[in-house]
Amino acid sequence: MLRRNPQDLPASNALFGLVLAAGLIGGLLLAVAAGASPLVGLGQTALDFLLMFAALHLALKLMSKPERFLQTATALVGADTLIGLVALTPISFVGPSPQESPELLLVGLVFLALVVWSVVVTGHILRHAFGLTLGQGAAIAIAFDVLSFVVVGSVAQGAG
Repeated sequence: MLRRNPQDLPASNALFGLVLAAGLIGGLLLAVAAGASPLVGLGQTALDFLLMFAALHLALKLMSKPERFLQTATALVGADTLIGLVALTPISFVGPSPQESPELLLVGLVFLALVVWSVVVTGHILRHAFGLTLGQGAAIAIAFDVLSFVVVGSVAQGAG
């Protein structure tokens, strides 16, 4: 709801570890619901997180704000996990091989709304971490999502 900022989270390695574990489990569940193997889902989620952590670490270091890494990473993974778990419902409804139906359109719209929500929430987190506008944070979120999709998809396709 954009009421909390990443700096409101405690800078805690334990909390980060719990959120990261929940994120990996959530990614695994999403992959299985979409018809992928659990190992592929876990690998894709881990690679996505590694890319995010590397980009976040580099950007915060370049902006001379490395102390914000733990709270920002926790917020990003936590938000991604929460939205991913909400997305389980429409993904489970459609399954790995969707059949054309009126419900499919509704599921697609729900999923699109979740993607927009994810971009706005990520933009909000980045806005506070880097001192940006919400629009700039959202633009970075979209750019990273595209980059991650290409990289993770390429690796998954190369492994498959």
